[in-house]
Amino acid sequence: MDSRVGGTQTSLSYEEFDPLCTWQREDGQDILVIHLPDFKKEQLRIQISSSGVMKITGEKTLEGKKRSRFVKEVNVIKDYDSSNIHAKFSQGRLRITLPKKPSKPSLPDPVVETPSPQEDQNDKANTNAKMSSPQEDHYDKANTTDIPGSKSRVGQVLRSKMFTQVMVNVGFVAFVAFSAYTAYKYWTSYVQVDED
Repeated sequence: MDSRVGGTQTSLSYEEFDPLCTWQREDGQDILVIHLPDFKKEQLRIQISSSGVMKITGEKTLEGKKRSRFVKEVNVIKDYDSSNIHAKFSQGRLRITLPKKPSKPSLPDPVVETPSPQEDQNDKANTNAKMSSPQEDHYDKANTTDIPGSKSRVGQVLRSKMFTQVMVNVGFVAFVAFSAYTAYKYWTSYVQVDED
């Protein structure tokens, strides 16, 4: 990075380094510990992008025009609750706590009862008896209201290609609008670093 001061060109030199990082795995959370001796809280920055990448950066002045800096990127997997990630800087260690989302309890397998052959024959006999009852057919027809031609018209509209295309386009536009809004609103979030 070059800068001009009073007409003369000064050059800053950067010393890149990769800090020591360790993971502590626990039941409800994972903790990333980054060892950063001689750094201060104000020299650190943590960002989480909408694509799920957590970027940790730090920069400090060594002597004169020399600076030391690092960049560390970590994928924040979908198992973590990214809205509750927090960081604490103490004694030259940056501790970033990544809480896990609560796991959904698994549902028990449904119990399916298979009828015995005798019960199956009884059910068929009852079904046949119901189907042949003319009184029930009359009851069903008497309780329904038909508007002439309404069923065929509604069916034609629902089966038409144009209706299908319009509904697909409306759904697509709604999806794109929601995605654009979400990207704009939540593009990048920052994690505040607390200090002891």
